[in-house]
Amino acid sequence: MDLLHATAELASRVDRLRPGVLDGPPPYPSIARRVAAEPVQDPVALVGTAGRLRAEVAAAGLPDGRRRHLDALLVALRCRARLLAGEDVGYVEQVRDLFGVLPRRSEPDELYEAHRRLAAVLPGRGPLAARMRDHRAADVVPVERLAGAVTAVVAELRRRTHDMLGLPDGERADVDLVGARPWTAFTRYRGGLRSRISVATTGRVRAGSLLPLLAHEVYPGHHLQYCRAEVASERYPELALRLVHSPQGLVAEGAAEAAVAVVPGPGWGAVAERVLAGAGVHLDGPAAERIERELDLLGRVRLDAALMRHVDGAGPDAVLAHLARWLLVDDDRARRMLDFLDHPQWRTYPVTYAEGGPLVRARLATAPEGPAAALATLLDTPVLPSDLVTDGGAAHGPERGDRLPLRSECSVRRASAEPNGSPPNEVLLPDPTSDGTDHTMNGTLRLFHQGST
Repeated sequence: MDLLHATAELASRVDRLRPGVLDGPPPYPSIARRVAAEPVQDPVALVGTAGRLRAEVAAAGLPDGRRRHLDALLVALRCRARLLAGEDVGYVEQVRDLFGVLPRRSEPDELYEAHRRLAAVLPGRGPLAARMRDHRAADVVPVERLAGAVTAVVAELRRRTHDMLGLPDGERADVDLVGARPWTAFTRYRGGLRSRISVATTGRVRAGSLLPLLAHEVYPGHHLQYCRAEVASERYPELALRLVHSPQGLVAEGAAEAAVAVVPGPGWGAVAERVLAGAGVHLDGPAAERIERELDLLGRVRLDAALMRHVDGAGPDAVLAHLARWLLVDDDRARRMLDFLDHPQWRTYPVTYAEGGPLVRARLATAPEGPAAALATLLDTPVLPSDLVTDGGAAHGPERGDRLPLRSECSVRRASAEPNGSPPNEVLLPDPTSDGTDHTMNGTLRLFHQGST
């Protein structure tokens, strides 16, 4: 068994102990079937396996990029196995081993400035938190218009993504509107260039955030990432093995965060205003773009709160107050965020947004080939966080100029199935509890957006 397959076998064994390690379907079904049929392994033994495989990778004479990529995956798997074995692994050490970065705290002056800029653009007068609350309430897309709005935005993003980046022939994204969930949206890749994206209809989808949300999840975000990685894995086999908690995962989340900066790019607010108007939804696009930019900067407060909680030992009341103050959210939403930060499997995940987003944005902003070509490189080649900082911001891998054919059609119909469980979070995450089974729930609305003949 070669080292990539051995790493995939280890990942499948860890995933049996704690589902949600693998990001998407198992890359090698024969390995997954064999692991599923064997007795569940002791996590202590899996820690040893990860260490042995790291030594073999170091001695194998692999190309440097592949060696570093496999080693990063093995470090992350070893950390996950240590946690499952009951080891006391400190929070910062977990972040470092799982994601390949060290977490940074926000500068207070940056948060104050973001609040100041929000105050200048939000309508009304009075306390900023109250004005933000009123804006969020007024910005919610009416449920009866959400299907049309999502369909229109996805179609626009897909067309622009094809023109700027190219799409694999035959790719397909099914966007479902589902009932009340503790999250806003997530993407599950099903293999074969197909994904299902679920958007919750719980009254929290705002017009101003809808286009960035769908750029993050679909085009040119997670769905496109999965599809292009599957195609590129013929050249870079290591791309076939994807782990949620890994340096690779941090780059993927960072690329999804930066997606709207490429497609449509700066000025996306005007695009959103025009597209949503056609779906009967009003939006002041330029104002929305300014507001979402500041909210995005404030988003790293979640990582600050996690560090307060798990490094400083702050109690829940102090963390809730910090979240409510800087993110301008009510107590109920702050508690949902705290639930996420306290979740054993997800408490380190905020670093993917807080550090992944800035790393990728900096790379795209300084790339001599331009942001679209730089994003294509991130999608098509194995890239680690260290690649984005150690060589002046230039990610490894060839530039990709080829455009792939576009074929699509859109329709709306009622669906009979939806994804099952999800993590308790407010941000966009893959589903860690999925067993691959669809559970029927009448009334789910599916929006088909697919590649077809």
